[in-house]
Amino acid sequence: MDFVFAQGVYQAHTHVQLISEQNAIVPGQTFWVGFDLGLDEGWHVYWRNPGDSGLSPKIKWDLPSGIKAGDIDWPYPKRLDVGPLTSYGYEHEVLLLMPLRVAQDFQSPSGKVDLHAWLSWLACRDVCIPGRAELNLSMPLAISSAFNSSKIPFDRSRQLLPQQIPSITSRAELGENEWHLNIHTASRGQTEITFYPFRDDVIEHPAAQHTRLNNQGYDLTLTKSHIYPGAVKTLEGIAVNPTGWDEKGTQAIEIHAPVEVTPPSAATGAPAPAVAAASISFWLACFFALIGGLLLNLMPCVLPVLSIKVLHLVERHPDKSVALRHSLAYALGILISIWTLALLLFALKAGGQFAGWGFQFQSPIFCITVALILFVLSLNLFGVFEFSVPSINGVPGRQAGYQASFISGVVTTIVASPCTAPLMGTALALAISQPNIVGLGIFTSLGLGLALPFVVLSAFPLLLSFVPKPGLWMIYLKRVLGVILLACVIWMLWVFSIETGAMKLSKPSLGGIFWQEYSQAAVDQARQRGDGVFLDFTAAWCINCQVNDRLVLQNPVVLKAFRDQHIVAFKADWTKYDPAITQALSSYGRDSIPVYVYYPSGSNAPDILPQLITPKLILDRINNKK
Repeated sequence: MDFVFAQGVYQAHTHVQLISEQNAIVPGQTFWVGFDLGLDEGWHVYWRNPGDSGLSPKIKWDLPSGIKAGDIDWPYPKRLDVGPLTSYGYEHEVLLLMPLRVAQDFQSPSGKVDLHAWLSWLACRDVCIPGRAELNLSMPLAISSAFNSSKIPFDRSRQLLPQQIPSITSRAELGENEWHLNIHTASRGQTEITFYPFRDDVIEHPAAQHTRLNNQGYDLTLTKSHIYPGAVKTLEGIAVNPTGWDEKGTQAIEIHAPVEVTPPSAATGAPAPAVAAASISFWLACFFALIGGLLLNLMPCVLPVLSIKVLHLVERHPDKSVALRHSLAYALGILISIWTLALLLFALKAGGQFAGWGFQFQSPIFCITVALILFVLSLNLFGVFEFSVPSINGVPGRQAGYQASFISGVVTTIVASPCTAPLMGTALALAISQPNIVGLGIFTSLGLGLALPFVVLSAFPLLLSFVPKPGLWMIYLKRVLGVILLACVIWMLWVFSIETGAMKLSKPSLGGIFWQEYSQAAVDQARQRGDGVFLDFTAAWCINCQVNDRLVLQNPVVLKAFRDQHIVAFKADWTKYDPAITQALSSYGRDSIPVYVYYPSGSNAPDILPQLITPKLILDRINNKK
């Protein structure tokens, strides 16, 4: 029987091929296809949870109507130890299986069915190379089918798939610093069990796993992750037994272990471990997002919209109801913009691509559009031309004022998105990782926080009593604000030039910190040598990042400390989308920048600094004075 396969592709040290287990497509049936990845010697790709570093393969289909693809069936991986880090993946070759379900009434007039897929992956050795292949598979439509000669690798791959064995049960106990995973099975022997979690934030991947026999089966001791989010109700993953779990020799089983929190020994008198404090609930995340939205009004990235906000303050009218309606239109503009941004993030997440707060500034088109908007606003403030700005002047019939107030809210959200306020990063990381309805609630709280000051000021005009009456000073104020807007235009053009390759972020070395370009391999090598390592996740469009860089990381005292302590510094430039940097941010539980990570010399535990840093904070962390 002939193979049914797509033409192979060789890229990123990987031979890639799409093959079908059957030689024809039959309406009403499910058939299996496989993505075969053959790797050059010494190279590897990653499992569904890559561990400390890496990116899992992603598959995107373009299928005829009536054919739907299921999820990937992942063979169990192996541990890949690189220095102090541990990843989970595959060497030599792996076949990733996927079911394709065909509708009962499926038809193809030509008698042929074309399957079209894009496969992206990351192949690593001492360096990592992303790969992307476009694969097409043409198969006949028939009333029956037979397995073709490619069934053999399918059967071989199925032997490596984790199984569910009803007679084997499990539960997990969480102590202060470790997990105890109890696997109850009647079949047991002297062997070492390896647990591979589905999540990357529940165990320390490089830590040794210890297996102990008991009367009911096995007890695995696992080290709790330093970024454990808390409130995990079920410890999920797979457990691999080299000697087999049953008489069939099944080596991998799925684990869905209910979690119990183990109290400390009464004899020690120690307080119960603060597991809840290590996580944040939905309501606490909403509160953090609300406070973060309030603080965004004070961030330097929101300065361009101060022109609109000040005009709201000084062009007020005694009619409080008119002022309140304008503020609500402004708030609605913010909320709709926030919701739109959230839905885009959720759509990217559903498509297998991680994105974070401010991701839209990675687009040169978006940057140049924002620059044009700010330039037009600045010309208006200089009096080159006049148009209705968001005001609450109460002029009857001026409905355009409400529209302008709404647009003001949209502009506020756009210009605020390059910044992350304190508490906001933690809340948004939870919003991205949770179900969409939960995330939407957290994003809504962020929008309410951003809009709240002007709603309150409009509802209580007495709070504006400190603002002088309109006069000549407003003309000068508009010119000052126009200069600020022009400065922001220059900044956006600088970002645009970096994203289009005309410029690069500077890497000061003479008399300053020598910034190396971020790569996980280089970071691993520096940590293996025992060097202190400092990571700066930054972007040209992130004003907070640039302010911290100028005022803190270029401070003479900080520069001297870096030189004296021989700290190796890496700059992870996220100005343009970079999957390696994106994955690194995710591994630290962040989806927004700036992020600063410090590894003390000889330590495997990362010290994640706040988003607003000071020279004193940097020195304290370097000198271990938290």
